[in-house]
Amino acid sequence: MLYRRGICRLSPYEISEIDRLRELVRQSAELLKHLPKPDTFLGRKTQEPFPKAEGR
Repeated sequence: MLYRRGICRLSPYEISEIDRLRELVRQSAELLKHLPKPDTFLGRKTQEPFPKAEGR
């Protein structure tokens, strides 16, 4: 038997809150575009020893 739920309509408060959160996410994404990417250590060769300094 197919179970159907009724149609749910958002209240004006919920609509304004969704709009506010979308704007917050848009601003956050824009801010993150201007920051340097995090260093994840992927691709680093940390298992190799450091090169010896000259003259030692």
